[in-house]
Amino acid sequence: MVYLDPDKHEFLKEWAEGEHRSVNNLITMLLEQAIDNKKEEKDK
Repeated sequence: MVYLDPDKHEFLKEWAEGEHRSVNNLITMLLEQAIDNKKEEKDK
């Protein structure tokens, strides 16, 4: 479970709706991208 302040949650909700995703799916995608980017930084 993750706590987000209401304004940030609303922003994510609108973003997710714009991409026809759930908030959970959007957050999962963003975390996976962040992890991949961090791994690429370590490999340099």
